[in-house]
Amino acid sequence: MNAPNRPSRADWLAQAEALVLTPQSDRALPVAVVRSEGEVRDAASLCAEDGHCARLVYPSDGPQPVVILDFGPQSVGGYAVFRVTARGGLPVVRLAYACHPDGLSETGCFSRETSARYLGDDLDLPILPGNVNRHESYTIAREGLYIAPLLQGQTRYARLQLDTPGTSVAIDALALVNAEVYDRSPQEGRFFCSDGRLNRLWAISAWTLQLASFPNHDAWKTVDGWLLPRKLEQAPEIGLSQAGADWADITLDTTMELRANPHHVSAGGVAFRAQDSDNAYLATVALDGVCRLLRRQGGVDTVLCEQRLDAPLIDGQRYALAIEARGSDLVVGLDGVSILQARDEAFCRGRVGFYTPKEWWPLFASVRVRDASGRELLSDDFCGDLGQWQFARTLSYVADGAKRDRLVWSGDLYFAQRSAYYAFSEPTFMRDSLRMLAFNQTPEGYVHASPYPERDTPPPSGDYGPFPSDEFAAWLVPVAWDHLLYSGDSETARDLWPAIERLLAYLESHLGPDGLFRQRHETSKHAGDLTLGDVRTRAYMNILLWGTFRDAARIAEHLGLAAEREAADRRAQQLKTALYDAFWDEAKGYFREALDTEGFGPEANALALAMRLVTPEQAERIAPHFRRIPHGKFQSLAARGRMEYGLAQSGLRMLFDHNWQRLLDDHWLGAATTTECMTMMTKGWGDESHPDTAIAGHFSAYILGVQPLEPGYRRFCLQPQPTREVTWARGLVPTRYGAIDVAWDLDGDALSIALTVPEGTRVLLDLPEAATLDVNGQDAPVDDLPPGSYSIALRGIAPGAWSDPTAQSTDAASEWVPMVSASGSEEGDGWGLEALFAPSDDRSARGYRSQAHPDAGHREWLLLDLGQEVSLARLILSPSAEEKVGGGPGAGFPRDLEVQLASAPEAFETVATINDFAVSPRGDDMVVDLYTVIGYPSARFVRLLATRLGTPSAGEPGAYRLQIGRVRLRRA
Repeated sequence: MNAPNRPSRADWLAQAEALVLTPQSDRALPVAVVRSEGEVRDAASLCAEDGHCARLVYPSDGPQPVVILDFGPQSVGGYAVFRVTARGGLPVVRLAYACHPDGLSETGCFSRETSARYLGDDLDLPILPGNVNRHESYTIAREGLYIAPLLQGQTRYARLQLDTPGTSVAIDALALVNAEVYDRSPQEGRFFCSDGRLNRLWAISAWTLQLASFPNHDAWKTVDGWLLPRKLEQAPEIGLSQAGADWADITLDTTMELRANPHHVSAGGVAFRAQDSDNAYLATVALDGVCRLLRRQGGVDTVLCEQRLDAPLIDGQRYALAIEARGSDLVVGLDGVSILQARDEAFCRGRVGFYTPKEWWPLFASVRVRDASGRELLSDDFCGDLGQWQFARTLSYVADGAKRDRLVWSGDLYFAQRSAYYAFSEPTFMRDSLRMLAFNQTPEGYVHASPYPERDTPPPSGDYGPFPSDEFAAWLVPVAWDHLLYSGDSETARDLWPAIERLLAYLESHLGPDGLFRQRHETSKHAGDLTLGDVRTRAYMNILLWGTFRDAARIAEHLGLAAEREAADRRAQQLKTALYDAFWDEAKGYFREALDTEGFGPEANALALAMRLVTPEQAERIAPHFRRIPHGKFQSLAARGRMEYGLAQSGLRMLFDHNWQRLLDDHWLGAATTTECMTMMTKGWGDESHPDTAIAGHFSAYILGVQPLEPGYRRFCLQPQPTREVTWARGLVPTRYGAIDVAWDLDGDALSIALTVPEGTRVLLDLPEAATLDVNGQDAPVDDLPPGSYSIALRGIAPGAWSDPTAQSTDAASEWVPMVSASGSEEGDGWGLEALFAPSDDRSARGYRSQAHPDAGHREWLLLDLGQEVSLARLILSPSAEEKVGGGPGAGFPRDLEVQLASAPEAFETVATINDFAVSPRGDDMVVDLYTVIGYPSARFVRLLATRLGTPSAGEPGAYRLQIGRVRLRRA
């Protein structure tokens, strides 16, 4: 089949490659200047490190200069780096960051004070080395390079402004440097199909995984020849030289620079004659001018001497710090002047290093250590690796998000990881995440939900971590099985097995006489409730435990542990029986939410489908009950669950009915990444890089149709699932043996497949019934093929081979026709209230229009009565096809509109206000997302109040009307 819209292999690979969002360089520069304010000259120069400079001038009696820069939809993060070439006075430059322009205030899209505290009031998020602020200030005391000591997570927009009247500054460029901040590995997987939306969403999902995959989380970092030492939340404050245990009389010289911390006094510190991080001499210099020489002995600090300088230091100024230790005499100098002197005999020899408590933001340009004879003992210009030093180092891992938590979360990995495996053959970030979780296990077997990466000792008995959750603890096993299945990483599975056994014993000890999990208060947080106290016996938790024991049995079987496999499998079967007895509602065809909570549990039923707990008949009964799930993670899980049972059409519809498509909208100015809950926030603390809502795995596994059956794809299944939108698909699925190369085309009742099976693997063909099936010209069915290249053709495929009986019910559940009234309506000639809800392809129904008015200020309303109170997700208004004056669709479409909701007549509350809406030349819909910070609202009555009418039609140049082509409401 060579239809014109079905590209050749070279063409589709090139087109798929063009969609990849992974940056080509570790140094990201702005792609555009959004706007500037005040006196800003040559703002575009900030987009290139070429010696040409932008100049910002802040007159004493003039406006403040501001430049808004766009780093592009990739929305990278990193360390801010810029070069000042000239200055007037002592300017202060401020940088602020956001992922959407609506969030770009002077302090960025959130502040330290507005960060969520669900991990405890004493824990800041983001965690170091992420800056808990979304802004930075730099006093420009010199020309040259300026570097942020802490990184900013995902950022699309940067606001650069001058804060000091009567000053000026010239800046070459602003860069965000990826110094191992996020993964930039080449993507090995590909997906491409006849629906361009899916192609872009695949690329967006793969990039989201990379942006939230951290190569390391080390306490020290080097950027452009500067050392950025920092204390991680659960790591020592001191990093030391590898050598030097016997260094006695020394001179240490370093160049230091401090950054201003808006919450604390910043400082820099040097350790010398150090035995370890708890026993050393410490010299500190703070921005407020306070200098101290301390002895730290057994972790207790004693001030040996202290002095306040005549004037505070200036952030951004470079200072030469010198330390001399001769016998018991200790001397500290700053810029060639002795500032501290003491005598002490506690330590006569030891290593050197840097001392950096949590709130100190120092940078060091170089360090040199010499002995009493002048012989060089150590020298580092911080332009290479840090092999001479010992400091807190961590594994790579996949985090909850690049902007916010920056912690690994066990439960979220299950939702995120498959997209990673379909993009990369060796996702080491997943492997190390699992090792990190298993390391953070208590002696009882409980596994921390979100451990700090730098933690170097396992938690003690009774320590349930900052997010105490049995649910998240249990996720270790399903995540470990998926890792083994997709990667074939037997070594990691073997290393994890002891932790898995301890976890299974812990979970089993909390099963009650009825075979169900007994939830304790102290570990009762879960994905749906971030606070303690939900001790219900929930279906979701027990379905998860069934999957946990089932997957443990699979891992044990792979490792050759027969007795362990039998025990885990037996417990899984017992759990399955118990949860069906307790939660399955046979009359209604779904799992109830909890023992004492009647009604459909969307998260529980989504998990039951995704883990393939139920029969195909039960899956078809469950599917129609789903409505739009506010949390995108569970909407994605429900979509995956449908596809797991061959219900790809309604699975795609669930994704389209949520917000994934909004990422593709030209009007969306935010990040091109999947977001937390898919709520499409524009400001605030929420994360715009949430890998657990990535959906690349959905498309590769179910639409393209490639899934592993044995670890590492030693045996895999090919089962394409065409839909109305997808009639052909292409893809590369990376494995440890090489890429599986698939191309399939559906033409009427004929399906053709080109397939390459790598050496070391075999494929099971799971294809629909057909009149004929041939493989490489052989007119014989073959369902288990060895390595090689194959041309497969099916002809005379049975009607309805890919039918989805739940697709129609999904559509019906999302839309319905309410009773409607209006302030006035012209009925006839295709116009009328009933026409608002006619099928979109019914050209005889033109829509609704009000009576004519002489000006645009006349108010008109439409009232929708839904018949009962329901939870609402979105309102969609389509313009009429009538042409406006000057051409284009949308005559009379409201420019200003208020959306009002009520549970009782006339008790309306405005929930959305749209101002100055302009219909695009394509006639795009107005989509009003009704989500609020407390969820989706419930109402019986919806009133649309137009307060400014749109442009008249070409046939009535002076007649202003309210005209709307169609109205659709979507349930939450």
